[in-house]
Amino acid sequence: MARVYSLDTAADEVRKNLARLFQSGNINFLIGSGASCPAIPSAGNVEQEIADLFEAGTEDTAYLKLYDFLARIQDATNKLIVNAADPTNTTVVRNYREYLGIIEAILSERRTALLPKQATIFTTNYDLFIEEASLPFSALRLNDGFSRVPSLTGRSEYSSRTFFTTTSSTGNLYNYKVDIPCINLIKLHGSLSWKKDGDNILFSVMNTPLLPAAKTHAQVRAFVDHYAVVLPEATKFHTTLMDSTYYELLRIYNNELDREGTLLVSFGFSFGDSHILGITQRALKNPTLKLVAFAFSDADQEKYLARFERYNNVDIIAPNTLGSIEFPKFNEVLRSILPALEEQKK
Repeated sequence: MARVYSLDTAADEVRKNLARLFQSGNINFLIGSGASCPAIPSAGNVEQEIADLFEAGTEDTAYLKLYDFLARIQDATNKLIVNAADPTNTTVVRNYREYLGIIEAILSERRTALLPKQATIFTTNYDLFIEEASLPFSALRLNDGFSRVPSLTGRSEYSSRTFFTTTSSTGNLYNYKVDIPCINLIKLHGSLSWKKDGDNILFSVMNTPLLPAAKTHAQVRAFVDHYAVVLPEATKFHTTLMDSTYYELLRIYNNELDREGTLLVSFGFSFGDSHILGITQRALKNPTLKLVAFAFSDADQEKYLARFERYNNVDIIAPNTLGSIEFPKFNEVLRSILPALEEQKK
């Protein structure tokens, strides 16, 4: 049976449990739309709402809702690209930057030499906040799936084969080898940095203007369809390319959870996606997998209990009297395990 730990009464127990899990596990995170608030509103039930509109045959209304969903993300991305002074963007980038710094520190502090200094972030978010937040970390490799090789055209193609590679630093004069901390960033639903090019996906970040208030259905559909993302609708897929890419990424997610001694920490993710929920529930039959789900609110705690109540390898971290677990509080909990990791190294 899933266990619930309240941050207001069991913070020390949560810290000790997480320190143990991070020390010896294959580290994975599952990040949802809640992490990018307030710059981008939480997705909520938008997927089901859009699916219902398509099923009801109201395609124009469904596409308008898809446009509104993508436009909010594109608007925040445009501000990132032009470096606009936007307080909500600044807040979200700061949260992600602190989060990445903590992961880097955790990987550096792990005493085991049997596991690579590597963590994987699975996310359903299209936005580019993690990429932006990673820029100051010169000693941290963010692997986003694009193979960047010298090219006169600057063409950078996506390939899942680039994930889970290790990078080491060696000395010129002395015989030493040091693993560089690496984070695999796997965007399960695609990204605004993806561009379709035939049977390939290219890296492309563009400042895309939003449509005017008076827009035609053809304009809306063209705006929606040019994105290389898995859209929140009943069928999930628009093209064979995104169909195959999505299933490939889900297979990677499934394979990671099936590894022995895997830790999956979720934040800002409701597990409302039926595909990801189903894979996670099946993977939890692996007794060495541990899911630690941070619930934003008591209502989310109840949702997690309904979905994972019968699994004894699930811990739910609940806010209770704290009211909510927002990104700064999540980072605070992760940061609190660093002294325990340092102590274990002695």
